[in-house]
Amino acid sequence: MGGPSREAEVSRHTGQAIGAALKQLGYQVSLIEYDPPRIAAQLKAENIDIVFIALHGKYGEDGTVQGALELLGIPYTGSGVLASAVTMDKIMSSHFFPAAGIRMALSRPYRLQDGLAFAEADIRKHFSFPVVLKPAREGSTIGIEIVKTEEQLPDALKRVFSIEERILAEAYLDGEEFTVSVLNGKPLPVIQICPHSGSYDYYSKYTKGATQYLVPAPISRELAEEMSEMAVHGYRAAECAGAVRFDFRTEAATGIPYLLEANSIPGMTETSLVPKAARAAGMTFAELCEVILQGASTGKV
Repeated sequence: MGGPSREAEVSRHTGQAIGAALKQLGYQVSLIEYDPPRIAAQLKAENIDIVFIALHGKYGEDGTVQGALELLGIPYTGSGVLASAVTMDKIMSSHFFPAAGIRMALSRPYRLQDGLAFAEADIRKHFSFPVVLKPAREGSTIGIEIVKTEEQLPDALKRVFSIEERILAEAYLDGEEFTVSVLNGKPLPVIQICPHSGSYDYYSKYTKGATQYLVPAPISRELAEEMSEMAVHGYRAAECAGAVRFDFRTEAATGIPYLLEANSIPGMTETSLVPKAARAAGMTFAELCEVILQGASTGKV
């Protein structure tokens, strides 16, 4: 848990919660603060048999630690190197999932090396406002900007590019927000996300009481089934493993759902969504952690 990413603190909460649950079940648990250059030595010093990855963001969710564990031959939870890399990178996801037949909003990638002027002109040409700007490889809504007017675009681009040199511009969807967790290839109940602020940002995501979560979501069976099928299809197409959360947003006028992104190591804190969905399916937090642990292996895609 922890490590060098901007999501380190959230990761520590996830790791502490998982560690406590597994200790209650009788497992021997070591909580390790992730230091990428020393990971092999850290695992050897603790005589680790299996790694439960509770990392979020860069160097933890992007396939890098998964690759190290493959080389070390230590079984680990969650998706493998390629599946982690594809789902973590929003630009790669925007190519991969539509190619697999999964609906996503119109998007275009931009790189700082091509210049702010190019990005600004191209966004004005291809998008109407509001438009969403996202760093390519950050999670927890870090760095995301909803640009409401053309006048706001130049400053918003500077802010997002200051976080990462690769970004994604995406058409804004004005409907409702949902998430579908897939556990070992099977969907859990759909959750509707209703932030009190109207925006599901970092504060709304990690502040207790800032967002209302409706599970099962009070929506039509058809919509729930469609999003669940999209999530399972995405899980299988990317050859994911363990628990993966797929986030959706609808278009208000049509009610059509679009995949926003996939999270190969979703949060596991008291305000996190996968435990809420698992609870609605009759599974305790400890049981969820144990099911994920039991899926640990090497040799994954």
